Amino acid sequence: DDEDDDDDNEEVAPRAAAPKRAARGKTSYVVADDDDDVDVDAVLDVLREEEEEQYEWVDERLGVVASHELIDVDEDGDPITETQRMAFVDEATCIGCTMCAGIAPLTFMMEDDYGRARSFNQEGDDDETIAEAISTCPVDCIHYVPWDELVRLERERDRVHDNYNFKGRLVGNEGLLSTAGAGSALLEISTNTASRCSNCPSNKCPECPMFAVSNGKRTKRCGNCPENGCANCPIAVQYPEFQKRRARRDRKRKERIKAQQVEAAEKLGLADEGGGREL
Repeated sequence: DDEDDDDDNEEVAPRAAAPKRAARGKTSYVVADDDDDVDVDAVLDVLREEEEEQYEWVDERLGVVASHELIDVDEDGDPITETQRMAFVDEATCIGCTMCAGIAPLTFMMEDDYGRARSFNQEGDDDETIAEAISTCPVDCIHYVPWDELVRLERERDRVHDNYNFKGRLVGNEGLLSTAGAGSALLEISTNTASRCSNCPSNKCPECPMFAVSNGKRTKRCGNCPENGCANCPIAVQYPEFQKRRARRDRKRKERIKAQQVEAAEKLGLADEGGGREL
């Protein structure tokens, strides 16, 4: 008994507080409690998971309505989203390989009626995952497009899609690569005005025809020039209105991301008394 009493009286050394963890999938991220740098992506993952749990009603519209209908617009007609470039699948040229849906299942799905891929959610996977899905497409039928073009293409697709005779692919020697029978379902996509490299968009070629991919100095105009408002457009000075519109949308997008980071800091107890900690 005396030995038990001695054990009870022994002082237990205080345990160090365990670091907070934000988990997504099989990967765990450590969010430090001190002044170490904070993994912003991990913090935002936590917020997105919480929002998905709170707003499960959105899932009922996914895959049912066009992806642009899931995104609200403000008084200027600008999309209220953190997504800079939208993904669109040219279903008339898609061969139904399922590669994109396998790599980025929160963005692409296989459409039931015709077995073609479709981008059903513009705010699903992260940009790197979407870029990987685009680069693995064997027929380059997935395109980065600006908001206004996405709205136009999805509306045209929904209007003419039922007129597509997919059996026309069985006529001739091209097989599944044939667009025979597409008719009006063969949409006019700005990216198709120029050829893409075999590793698009990963190479980020200066003359890439896809929206928001080229970072270098352009000598040629993109397929949707000047409406895209590219900062490196060779004729940008001639059309300042499009440059201003894109700059306005980029500014709003960055402000939303900044506000989301501040909210993440507050929820995880990282905000200081001075009005929020910089992430």
